[in-house]
Amino acid sequence: MAPEISAHRRDTAGHTGLRDAAATGAEYVEIDVRRAGDGHLVVQHDAAVRGRPVAELDRTRLRELSGRPVVTVPEALAVIAGRARAHLDVKEPGVGREVVELATETLGPDGFIVTTGDVALIAALKREFPGTRAALSVGRNWRDPGVVGDLAPLRALRASGADLVALNHRLARVGVLGQCARAGYPAMVWTVNAERTMRRFLHDPRVAVLVTDHPKTALRLRRA
Repeated sequence: MAPEISAHRRDTAGHTGLRDAAATGAEYVEIDVRRAGDGHLVVQHDAAVRGRPVAELDRTRLRELSGRPVVTVPEALAVIAGRARAHLDVKEPGVGREVVELATETLGPDGFIVTTGDVALIAALKREFPGTRAALSVGRNWRDPGVVGDLAPLRALRASGADLVALNHRLARVGVLGQCARAGYPAMVWTVNAERTMRRFLHDPRVAVLVTDHPKTALRLRRA
C-alpha cells in the first residue's frame, strides 16, 4: 500500500496556507504546536521570533514581531476538520495533554497523529491516551555526528511507547529506516521535497506517511 501524504505547512502560511493544504487531498495536514505567552496554543515552528522567546509573547506581540497572522491550534483544527487528519508536531513539553484533548474533541480519536522528539512526552501521552497514535521524531540533530541516538533510535522508541518513528529523510537513506522496520516500527519520513526522493519513498513499503511541502506533487506521483 502506498504511503499516505502529510502536507507540511510552515506557520508563515497562516489560515490561507492551512486551507490550501487541506484542499489538496493529502491525508494529513501538519501543524507545529507551541504555547504563546498568553497561554494559548498556537501554530508556530520556531521557539523565538526576532530573538524573543514565543513563550514570553502574547499573540498580539507575536503577530507584530512576525509580521503575519497568528493561528491558534483550535482555529487550525477547525480548518482541517472534515478535510483531512491532523499531523500535530508538538515542539515543547507541557502541551501534549491539551493538544490531544483539543484534537479528540474536534477530529475524533482517529483524526490525528502526534509527533515529537520528546520521549517523556510520548510516554506520558500513551499512558493517559493509549489509543492516540504517536511517532517519535528522529533526526532533528542529524548534522551532529555525535548524536548516536539518531543513528540507533530503537531504545528511545521502545522507552517512549511510540507507534511509529518519524525519520528525517537523510537518516532514512542511511539504514535507519531498515533498522526501525525490522523492529516493527512503520515510518513517517520528513520533509521530502525532491521528486526523485519522493518516488523512492512512495514505493517503499516500510514508509507509512511521507511528509512534504509539496503535497500536490507527491499525490500526482503516487497516482502515477
